[in-house]
Amino acid sequence: MRRSDVIVVGAGPTGLFLAGELALQGVRVLVLERLPEPDPTIKAGSINVASAEILDRRGLLPAAEDVQRRLLASVGAFAGHGRKNALVNQLDRGARGTRRFPVAGHFAGMLFRDELVDQGDPVLAAHTAASGGVLVPQYDLELLLGEHCARLGVEVRRGVEVRGVRGVGVRGVGGTRPADADLSDDADVVVETSAGELTAGWVVAADGGRSAIRRQLGIGFTGTDPQLVGYQAVADFDDPGELSRGWTWTPRGIYAYGPIPGRVLVARFGPRPQDRDAPVTLDELQAVIRDVSGVDVTLKGLRGRATRWSDNARQAQSYRRGRVLLAGDAAHVHAPFSGQGLNLGLGDAANLGWKLAATVRGRAPAGLLDTYESERHPIAAWVLDWTRAQVALMRGDEHTARLRDVVGGELFAAPGVMNRVVALTSGITQRYDVADVVGVAGVAGVADRAAGPVGSIAGDVALSSGDRLADHAHDGRFVLVDRSPDGRFAGAVRPRGHRIAYVADPASAASPPSLLVRPDGVIVWAAAHDTAASDTATPVTAASDDGVLKELDAAIQRWVDSR
Repeated sequence: MRRSDVIVVGAGPTGLFLAGELALQGVRVLVLERLPEPDPTIKAGSINVASAEILDRRGLLPAAEDVQRRLLASVGAFAGHGRKNALVNQLDRGARGTRRFPVAGHFAGMLFRDELVDQGDPVLAAHTAASGGVLVPQYDLELLLGEHCARLGVEVRRGVEVRGVRGVGVRGVGGTRPADADLSDDADVVVETSAGELTAGWVVAADGGRSAIRRQLGIGFTGTDPQLVGYQAVADFDDPGELSRGWTWTPRGIYAYGPIPGRVLVARFGPRPQDRDAPVTLDELQAVIRDVSGVDVTLKGLRGRATRWSDNARQAQSYRRGRVLLAGDAAHVHAPFSGQGLNLGLGDAANLGWKLAATVRGRAPAGLLDTYESERHPIAAWVLDWTRAQVALMRGDEHTARLRDVVGGELFAAPGVMNRVVALTSGITQRYDVADVVGVAGVAGVADRAAGPVGSIAGDVALSSGDRLADHAHDGRFVLVDRSPDGRFAGAVRPRGHRIAYVADPASAASPPSLLVRPDGVIVWAAAHDTAASDTATPVTAASDDGVLKELDAAIQRWVDSR
């Protein structure tokens, strides 16, 4: 059996981006996908800012911007008036180079309002460079990432169904087996497929919400049962009649018409189909649209396949069993409002890729791979609650109607609230507890002093040379931006140049802090260069210089390597 370092099961955005991250680090990776071709079925219509920044860090932002430019033309031709027109206008300004945060999206069908957002907010202003690459539908993203993988030499084998995994030396008997008896932390994994058996050092299951691998391993998938049934399609209407453009709430559910021609999304509370796997018929979709919207529309046909989904919200109790890990929908499912599942999966892949690669190549610091679950599990739990809250605000009773009036009409209009909601939805506020390196290098109090940016996503880090931090992250290395006037941090990274890209960016005494940024964009060390900035990073003074260097070395040993 041919052996791969890692087999990734699933060629959706999560699996493809993860495969690319592994290949960047020299890992032999094979992607297995059940479908013979990328699925053109309409799914998520865009990505959030945090996901666009993930693409930016790998040099893929220009390709995403090309997709947005193409879609803006069709969206602009379809958009009617009011807020949808405002959305097109503000995205178009971003495409022309205007640096502003994209205010695109909704909460429970209540559209974000651009006029209520303060673009001067430093939280938003620090994340505008990727704003021209957010209008990227899932199908286009999969094509983009597929090309990225091809350039990196990743083999994507399609039309192969994965039936299970087992440890080397354990005879395959089919069905379900006790996972603990099959898999261990120090043995290869056999992947049983429709094309025969394959062997890998590690396996990542990115095979969707109904993951066969997760089920076989017996990993608990706990959460809440669905309350609604949703449909999404691109349809040809005889006459859309009085269908409202954008999101519309009704006592029967919620629907969205647009922003691309013929796209319709509709969700209805009530009984679910007996056979949820049965293809969605034209009559079924038409009946639901009529029921929820109250408009007597007639559908002439479907462009591609319509999908049926629910707000089933569940999360894997563990993201790892032996040398098998879960990522994307295999680890968590929820209502798809705002495309949170796509973005959550990309975040999983960005977090896991470099950690797994370091583990495969035998250079990972102790416990590094364990931080994948400890960091990403809480993020997914938060997203599940974020989507549950939206479903609660979509119910059709009179009490919920009044609550929507309060939230959408009063709270969203309060100063700062729209900024906060937009920032949360965009993913830029995600933060990890990465500062605690006490005991790694014997540096006491690091967690207390390294406050502020440590643990947050780097965003737009402009450099005096005119380029940005993201421009130095394309090869998947850590990036150290040294803003000290004398380049005092260069020595700390010199022995690890193959793992850390060093960028000297000396500036004035009031310059932003020096930063050490992980491959997934998370800041793990910061040092300010004037006392005024000491509330956001460890200040560098003559007396503290040795301590700051020790803190940097401790961060490097914790995240990069311990040698």
